[in-house]
Amino acid sequence: MKTCFFNSGFKFKNFKVLDNRNAKEKSEIISEAEVVILAGGHVPTQNIFFQQINLKNELKTSNKIIIGFSAGSMNCSEEVYAQPELQGESLDPNYKRFLKGLRIKKSQI
Repeated sequence: MKTCFFNSGFKFKNFKVLDNRNAKEKSEIISEAEVVILAGGHVPTQNIFFQQINLKNELKTSNKIIIGFSAGSMNCSEEVYAQPELQGESLDPNYKRFLKGLRIKKSQI
């Protein structure tokens, strides 16, 4: 993703990834960011991570440009429809198809 942005003419002073490896530094990483990119992946897994780091509140108190791709854009909704993706999810009676999102936007993707 970083290479794609650079090849398109976007220049960054810093480019940091926030994940389980540095989640304890979330407030500092987000406060230093000018742009927050919510990338793709498995919707429920990303949703759980966003809940664990309380991303909703971190973003609520900031004035950041937020860009969502795929699962990242889906998890921006008030209510997220997490369609089954992985083997067995569609047959699992405990699979949750509707999740609480970041509430950045009302519409679902």
